[in-house]
Amino acid sequence: MIRIVVCTGLIVLLSACASIVESTKATGKSLEKSVIDMMTYDGDDETRPPRALEDIVSELLLDPVWQGDFTEGHGNNFLKLEMAEADGLLYVADHEGIVVSIDRETGEKVWEVETKLPISGGIGVSETALFVGTTDAEVVALKLEDGDTLWTQHVSSEVLSIPRYSDNTVVARTVDGAVTALNADNGEEKWSFVRDVPALSLRGTSSPVLKSGGVITGYANGNLVVLRLTDGMQIWESSIAVPRGRGALDRMVDVDADPYAGDRFVFAATFNGGLVATDVRSGEISWRRSEISSFKRMAADWTALFIIDVNNHIWSADQTTGAVNWQQDLLENRQLTDLVLEGEHLFTADFEGYLHVLSVVDGRLIGRIKVSDKPIVSAPIVKDQFVYLQDSEGEITALQFTDITAADIDTVE
Repeated sequence: MIRIVVCTGLIVLLSACASIVESTKATGKSLEKSVIDMMTYDGDDETRPPRALEDIVSELLLDPVWQGDFTEGHGNNFLKLEMAEADGLLYVADHEGIVVSIDRETGEKVWEVETKLPISGGIGVSETALFVGTTDAEVVALKLEDGDTLWTQHVSSEVLSIPRYSDNTVVARTVDGAVTALNADNGEEKWSFVRDVPALSLRGTSSPVLKSGGVITGYANGNLVVLRLTDGMQIWESSIAVPRGRGALDRMVDVDADPYAGDRFVFAATFNGGLVATDVRSGEISWRRSEISSFKRMAADWTALFIIDVNNHIWSADQTTGAVNWQQDLLENRQLTDLVLEGEHLFTADFEGYLHVLSVVDGRLIGRIKVSDKPIVSAPIVKDQFVYLQDSEGEITALQFTDITAADIDTVE
């Protein structure tokens, strides 16, 4: 009788556990859909409509140079796949495994390889190689000169971030919370650092930031961790956001935006917990802006930090004090890409295929051009007065930008 009771109790317990697991999965799927709905725009969705574009006074000439289709692009997949640039060449990959090298001046294809890999994170670059991650839990190195595979290394889980390179080491972050360092020559594992992730979190992770011998990475529990690049030893860990609110979405504090490492502070933004500056040596929080939550990569000059919040408002904040310099809301809910800073200009693009240029001084819009009928899905590359953009179907557009005089200024609709 006792055995029957125990077995019955065990069956009930297992059934309850299974029910909890299924409930958690269902909640996770519902939550992920809510986040995706917030990050994207459906023409039938009236809850977060994108702001209509207003006329601006253009202070830049934006001239198309070349345009071409090279890969299948992102499609509707949420991937951290970005173009990379090195030594006058662009490198681009898609989820079908196609990797292409392009002369950035002419738009001519230099080489193309079909890896047949489900590439989901990249592209990282060293002096001799490209690095990508896959949904099959692999990090792969390709020769810079011709795209041939140098090595493939299995890691603990799928890679939805960009593998980063420094000092002959490739560092990859996987969705299970592990940070793994690999030898850049042969792919052998040097060390691995593991942190558990919450059951409910945003799909995807921030990419590790490598600076001054350290590895900086954020987690879905609102913690920021700094590791030593040589051996993975933890230098410090700081809780930069605490879950608050009653709903699952309100309690998410994922550090999905890549941290930004300055000389004095490491800046990190969370999904609901705001923007913080932590002391680079100790991890102690120096200031916080609770109203600036984000999952976008930041940009910075010597004194200011630039960031796009969850509503696609663009902010400039003082790096030392956190004081707001300006806020721009004319691009609200337009699914902006990460910001790119070049000189006195900030570049971002949106879901309707527009490139937008802002002044770092006061955030005013000073340039705009439509380059595609499809969404621009990753941050522009800006180099030597040229801008390169890729839309969701893989088309790349190259533009040249030039400051114009007051006499030549036009109004752009």
